[in-house]
Amino acid sequence: MIANSFVSSGFVGGGAASGGWRLLGRLAIQNMGRRPTRTVLLVLSVALGTGAIFSGLTVGRGMAGSMEAGFARMGADLVVVPKDTLVNLTSALLTVEPSEHMLDAAAVEQVSYISGVEAAAPQRLYRVATNVGGHAHDANLVAFDPSRDFTVQPWIRERLERSFGAGDVLVGGRRDEKPGDRVSIGAQTLTVYGRLERTGVGPFDYSAFTSFETVDGLAKAGSPLAGHDPSKISALLVRLRVGATAEQVRFAIAKIPGVKVAVGGAVLTSTRQGLSALFGGMALFAAIILLGFGVMVCVLFSAIVAERRREIGLLRAMGARCRQVVQMFVAEAALTTGLGGACGIILGGGLLLIFQRSLVYYFKTVNVAFVWPAWSFVVGLVAVCALTSAGVGLLGAYLPAARAGRGDPYDLIQGEGK
Repeated sequence: MIANSFVSSGFVGGGAASGGWRLLGRLAIQNMGRRPTRTVLLVLSVALGTGAIFSGLTVGRGMAGSMEAGFARMGADLVVVPKDTLVNLTSALLTVEPSEHMLDAAAVEQVSYISGVEAAAPQRLYRVATNVGGHAHDANLVAFDPSRDFTVQPWIRERLERSFGAGDVLVGGRRDEKPGDRVSIGAQTLTVYGRLERTGVGPFDYSAFTSFETVDGLAKAGSPLAGHDPSKISALLVRLRVGATAEQVRFAIAKIPGVKVAVGGAVLTSTRQGLSALFGGMALFAAIILLGFGVMVCVLFSAIVAERRREIGLLRAMGARCRQVVQMFVAEAALTTGLGGACGIILGGGLLLIFQRSLVYYFKTVNVAFVWPAWSFVVGLVAVCALTSAGVGLLGAYLPAARAGRGDPYDLIQGEGK
């Protein structure tokens, strides 16, 4: 009898010290074995819920990462250029075009603070003579800010196994250089850090890209950079926040003296913003599912506590405190839902393996890249799912157990407790 176990262990009246917690573990296992079918069904329900949430969030994060990569390659929504510059929109969405007119670099901060602007990436273009493998030719060298950029780096196809830094250069998809090659500009030599995908945009595919820090170093070393002025930029590429419209932001930017704003494709902008909002809705839907899962577990444990009212009454009559009764049910719930959570993570891992062998393989056959989340995200999600499943069980058992434990022992034994 559970009551006899409480008495013989000294748990009744003594609390959870002196082996009390070990007794709680033994009692939890014993109670789980009293109704094995119910226990198995409860563990299975928790496993299914945890597995669905774990695999769903992992795949959802991967899909979000894949879509973010796709969105990044859509280029800018707007391009800000000097007032007298002629703009080819197809090219300007990714990079600047040759022009003798320049913008003041202060426009970067002015535009960044405008409501509706998510990112503003400055670029400066130079026409330089380069030498690769003994072959000299002229090329466009575009300077950009790696920390602000959203149109160049998303196109990287292959790169060196380190971070992009000073002295590095990226080359367009139609250039011949490969990562690790050396490119000479004047008396200075740069390292080809990475190679970009082909975009079909000529000025982008045939250009080389490096940081503002690198071109400043080239200028100080005496390399020929016509018109180099750190206080000037050739253009500013702008990406809008979700919900912002191009016309609203364009009107606000147009108030800055000496600038002109060109708008990109409205369809691409609305598509990117719509899908971004959709992913936010998916996260909210997952939270609602988790809430429903928690309510279901609370209802199950309420039924379990109601079924064992006489047992609770006997324990209270023998001297058990309300806190001790609650601890007994909480330990059982934590063990049950924790086991279900562990099984759910294993189940979710199996679902992810099936997903990889089916849909991800299909994506590759149609040249659609699927970006799996980083291992740190997956490990963190495993911990969160395990703790959440156990926490839901603790909360689901605590509320009905605390309510029953405060009841009158006589009423509980007679089955009349409320």
